[in-house]
Amino acid sequence: MCGIFATNRKIVDLPTIIEFLKYRGPDATNHVKVNDVEFVHTLLSMTGPPTLQPFVSSDENVVAIFNGEIYNYRDFGEYLSDGECLLPLYEQFGTEFVPRLDGEFALTVVDFKNDILLISTDVFSIKPLWFAKEGTDWGISSYESCLTRSGFSSPTQVEANSTYVFKLSTLEKISRKDVYTFDLNQHKGSYDDWNSAFSRSIAKRTQNIKHGVFIGLSSGYDSGAIACELEKQEVEFTAYTIVGSEKEDTIQSRISRTTDPRLMDLSIDEFKRARDYLKSRCEEYSLRIDNGESDWLDDVQAEHQSLSEKLEYPLKLLTEELGWYTDKSWFVDCDEVKRLRNYRDTLVNRMKSLEQKIEYRKTGQMLTDDNGAIGMSHICAKGKTEGQLIYLSGSGADEIFSDYGYNGIKHFRHSTIGGKFPEDLETVFPWKNFFDNTQRAYLMKEEYVSGSHGIEGRYPFLDKEVVQEFLWLKPELKNKFYKSVLHNYMEINDYPFDISQKVGFNCGFSGNGDGEYIEKKSSHRTVGETKDETLVVKMDLEISRTPKRRNRHLL
Repeated sequence: MCGIFATNRKIVDLPTIIEFLKYRGPDATNHVKVNDVEFVHTLLSMTGPPTLQPFVSSDENVVAIFNGEIYNYRDFGEYLSDGECLLPLYEQFGTEFVPRLDGEFALTVVDFKNDILLISTDVFSIKPLWFAKEGTDWGISSYESCLTRSGFSSPTQVEANSTYVFKLSTLEKISRKDVYTFDLNQHKGSYDDWNSAFSRSIAKRTQNIKHGVFIGLSSGYDSGAIACELEKQEVEFTAYTIVGSEKEDTIQSRISRTTDPRLMDLSIDEFKRARDYLKSRCEEYSLRIDNGESDWLDDVQAEHQSLSEKLEYPLKLLTEELGWYTDKSWFVDCDEVKRLRNYRDTLVNRMKSLEQKIEYRKTGQMLTDDNGAIGMSHICAKGKTEGQLIYLSGSGADEIFSDYGYNGIKHFRHSTIGGKFPEDLETVFPWKNFFDNTQRAYLMKEEYVSGSHGIEGRYPFLDKEVVQEFLWLKPELKNKFYKSVLHNYMEINDYPFDISQKVGFNCGFSGNGDGEYIEKKSSHRTVGETKDETLVVKMDLEISRTPKRRNRHLL
């Protein structure tokens, strides 16, 4: 993992610009200028010898810089580190080289001779990448702040599964292509190939590593499957568990077979220290999530306008019925004024509440105030102290294998299909959480939090082979159990899990809305059961598959 930044604007105050970027790469910072473009790389050395970037061709005509891990780099030659394969691949295949990469990455290639600027994410945009252009000025970075502090007014986060090619001199867009195209033919009648793909995914993310591996072990499906596979492959790892958040019987069964467990009771003081650390070391990020109520904001704004108009009514009555009105009238001790005053206060309080909700929906939950982010920060701090710098995350399993539901019933309103996969996958693909929505928000939460500690997140459930094998399963296998591939995997490996239980992570505390925190237990629910009929999916994708969602490519 590292941090990257490149721009053709003159960098005036580098320390300020890379305030947050430097934490992603604490081992070294390299700043070079090639022709009229400045490149900045902050290094966290994970594979092979420490390798500073950017990579520059011998004639200085081509420059590459990237963040992440390329797991198949040795397929292309005897390279000491993964990024060394980028320039040779570009020289051999041109702008078509990206689909050959297997990994989690964000990259940029500048080809001065052929007037090309290429930027690309991996299939799920696991590693953050921001892009900005104004006139012929441009910039890319792992973090938005590098671009805004360089004077760019409106950077855009590059969407998942995208390779863009621009004309370097004018920034005219030449092309945009998918990094990978998923095959939606649901034809496999066994979980065996998925199990094999998952095993390979864990293996590639734990090979050739120089630092320790850790996970956040919960009582849920996702971390349980990762822990089980690590044990099968005899990979040494540390499991950190905040005990107040989990189902006691299940987590104790898992801990009993884990060689290096860390059970933690997170105190309120530790929680606040983790929060304060994030606020000082982590770039802010808005966790915007569409909860499925597409008309909610419009309706609330209309109600707010209506209340604003109604608020004039008490004043009008005082003038017309009592014959006078001043500000002091509100203090007159008479029943009519009291009634109108109470009515006014009710309207004002409701309007304030709506204003807060509208602002929250527009901006989203801020990362540094998120309960889960704070808990993760505490775990990352513990891991780094003990020399564990690779974090294997269960992120993506909820979005891909269940879409936050089961059998057509949503766990949360932001689900689209409620875990019920149709006979024709084309009718729902990509559902809104597959690339975007919760997928993007939660990935970025983990990337920004881990990055603030100089820890690299790796995501075995978002391996493109793992996802593809899931999509190839016949609908009856996808729909057989809640998170059917994980259910089957843990069942055949005799690993403890709670069937059809959705465990909501909570690190023990939750905000009360006034900047203070109260103790709170995690929520555990049986999937596929609800008394709320609004959470039943009717396979209506009009909201999630709008033209905007179908065309996610906004650069």
